[in-house]
Amino acid sequence: MRHQLGFLISEAFRGLRADRFLSITSIMTIGICSAALAFLLFGLSLIFSLDAPRSGPGASVRVFVRPESEDSASLEGLRQKISRLGGFDSMLFVGKDDALMEFRHDFGDEMLQYLDHNPLPSSFVLYPSEKPLSALRVRALRERLRIFPEVEETTGDALHLQWLDRWSFPLKSAGLLLLCLVSGALALIVNNAIKLNLYTRRTLVENMKYCGASQSFILTPFVLEGFLLGLTGGLPGVAILYFLSRMGNFLLPASSPRIPLLGLSLALTGITAAVALFSTMRTVRSFLVTRPE
Repeated sequence: MRHQLGFLISEAFRGLRADRFLSITSIMTIGICSAALAFLLFGLSLIFSLDAPRSGPGASVRVFVRPESEDSASLEGLRQKISRLGGFDSMLFVGKDDALMEFRHDFGDEMLQYLDHNPLPSSFVLYPSEKPLSALRVRALRERLRIFPEVEETTGDALHLQWLDRWSFPLKSAGLLLLCLVSGALALIVNNAIKLNLYTRRTLVENMKYCGASQSFILTPFVLEGFLLGLTGGLPGVAILYFLSRMGNFLLPASSPRIPLLGLSLALTGITAAVALFSTMRTVRSFLVTRPE
C-alpha cells in the first residue's frame, strides 16, 4: 500500500514535469483566475462588512438633549417618552463626561485644549428593533423623536443606509455571478491541462487498464496533479488578497478590521483546489469512459 501511494504521488509530479511549458502556462493562467477571484472575494467581503451595521447591534439612532433639559427629571421624562414610543430594542444613555471621552478617543485632545468647559450634550443611543434597518425607517424614527421638546437633534446614518438599500443586493448578486463565471473559467483551464496530459500519457493509461488497474488507481495521479495545479495557481491570489488588505487598512481603517484576511485566503485556496479537483475527476472519468478498452 505504501509503495502504491508513493507510485501515485511520483506519477503526479512526473506528469507536471513531463510538459513543463504546459504546467507553467496552466499555473500562470490559474494564477490570473485566482487573482480575479481575490478581487471578487475582497469586494464581496467589503460589501458585506459595510452592510453589517444595519443588521447588527451597531444599527442605531442618536438623540441629543437640549442643554436646558439635562437635569435628572427631564432626562428621566425623555427616557420614558422614548420607551412609550416603541420600536427600539434598547437604549443607552451617554452623559456629558462620556461624550467627552468618546470625542477624545475619535478626534484627540487638540480640538479641546482651548475650551474651559465641556460643550458636548448628553444623548441617548437607540437601537431599533427592525432588522435590517432601512434609510426610510431611520428617517421616520428621527421625525417621531424630534417632536419631543427635550430633543435638540437626532442623527442616523440615513445616507449610508440609502446607498445600501439601493446597491447592496445588485452588487452582491453581480459579485456572486462573476465568482461563478471565474470558477467556471478555472475549471476549463484545469480541464484542458489535464486532458492534454491524458493524451500525452494515453499509452500508459491503457497499459494500466490492461493490467487490471482500477479506475480509482488510474484517476488518483491526475487528481493529485490537478490539485497541485489549483493549489499552486491559488498562491498569486493569496498575495493579491494580502495587498488589498493592506490597502484597505490604509484607505478604509473603519471597515478593514471586519474583513477576515485568513478566512478569505483559505476560501480562495479552497475554491481553486476544489474546482481543480472537480474538473480533474470529471475530465479523467470522461476520458476513461470514452477511450476503448
